[in-house]
Amino acid sequence: MRLRTLLALFLALPVLGGPPVVGTAALPAGVSAAANTVLFEQSLVVNLAGEDVGTMSSRDVKTATGTFLLERKSDLTIRRGTTVTKLQTTTLVTLAKDGAPLSYRFEKTDPGGSLVVDAVVIDGGKNLRLTSKQNGASVENKVALPADTTFAVALEHQVRSAPKDGTKITRSVVLEELGAVVPMTTTVTQTATGTFMVSATFSGITTDEEIDAKGRTLVARTPAVGLVAYPWGKAPKDIEAALKGNKKADLLAVSTWKVKTVPLPAHRVVYRITTPDADLFAVPEDLRQKVIARTKDHVDVEVKAGLTTAGPLVGEVKKRALSATPYEAVADPRIQKAAQDAVVGAASDADKVKMLAAFVFHHVEKKGLDRGYAPAIATLESKAGDCTEHSVLLSALLKSQGLPTRIVDGVVVDGGNAGYHEWVEVNLGAGFIPVDPTFNAWPAGPERLKLAEGSTLPDEHLGLSLAAARLLKSGVKLEVLSAE
Repeated sequence: MRLRTLLALFLALPVLGGPPVVGTAALPAGVSAAANTVLFEQSLVVNLAGEDVGTMSSRDVKTATGTFLLERKSDLTIRRGTTVTKLQTTTLVTLAKDGAPLSYRFEKTDPGGSLVVDAVVIDGGKNLRLTSKQNGASVENKVALPADTTFAVALEHQVRSAPKDGTKITRSVVLEELGAVVPMTTTVTQTATGTFMVSATFSGITTDEEIDAKGRTLVARTPAVGLVAYPWGKAPKDIEAALKGNKKADLLAVSTWKVKTVPLPAHRVVYRITTPDADLFAVPEDLRQKVIARTKDHVDVEVKAGLTTAGPLVGEVKKRALSATPYEAVADPRIQKAAQDAVVGAASDADKVKMLAAFVFHHVEKKGLDRGYAPAIATLESKAGDCTEHSVLLSALLKSQGLPTRIVDGVVVDGGNAGYHEWVEVNLGAGFIPVDPTFNAWPAGPERLKLAEGSTLPDEHLGLSLAAARLLKSGVKLEVLSAE
């Protein structure tokens, strides 16, 4: 089941060896290592689309005081074209004696730097306080917890500790990698050989895992995105065959299509998404884009130039569109200064958007795919990244100027190629307008098809990431039917 929580982190990657070592859990102050009892320990190989891309490990500890420490680690190398992203994570969860969630620390390191998130359950279990730190910036967010919410790793520990045939648990869980709260359904079925099949589903994606009576993983699979995990040296036959064939997993290749060229500036583009689940494939509709046809195997979408929504933002909606997030330290002096310097001479808010988009386009000198999802401060300092780094930085800069934003994930057509992409929408009072700092496009044209909209707030970030997962499914194809 660890694969399903790792999946949350994997989905946050924009699309576009040797035996693993289990680490020793970092202990809170005052807890003696000698007094601990190791309840469970295992290392697994992670395979993506036929290629071994890293390892993950689990370690469950009971302390002398009766509390529980659950450690999870991953070390991944994800290929995107000629670029690789090296990603290391550590999650340390603390549970009370009765298994109630108390806190966790999540650490992620990639070429963009190290992100540390400390999470504590507060207000009698009603909220989760997240404190995110990277590159000297600190942001605090509060996430509401539905009744009986637990951590994803805690639910995994519960099921693995005592697998029982016929178990079915539907419960809200916190995906520690994103700080997002999602409903998750977990079922357990005993097989004829005495092993157990554990299925965990969240946000429409299922991980199926076979474990033995002691809770050890024999194999885990997430078919929707081609992820498989298994003990070192015990690859399933299909994976073993792929490894012998030296198959390489390339996220860029599976999310890029050859399409009809869109002439610029474009005013109207019609897209066709061919997918096995077309009847369930949701596409955001607004003033700018709408579904014009749907069959059992494809969806046709018309996108026009112009506003996506009409009217200003007010109240809580506006507050959220201006808020700091774990990835956007809006109040950090470095963000504030960069924005102020970039908009010197601006005569209007529209001028500010144009100048900030141009600033980000030129500031990010190293255009590459070597990092996962870097916060704005990291990109401001490294001057490196892909469309996500451009977009997150621009969003933070715009917010610092009092301009509400949202992040958009979808597809962009560039020449004769279409590929997964991220950009920004900004509201200047009359409605949201797309702006794309990766291409220095303001306003951004209809050569962009929106698949999801949200923000980098914990409760919305996962939704953006899931847009990528839908494009990774086998049989998905994107076409440009017409452009004018």
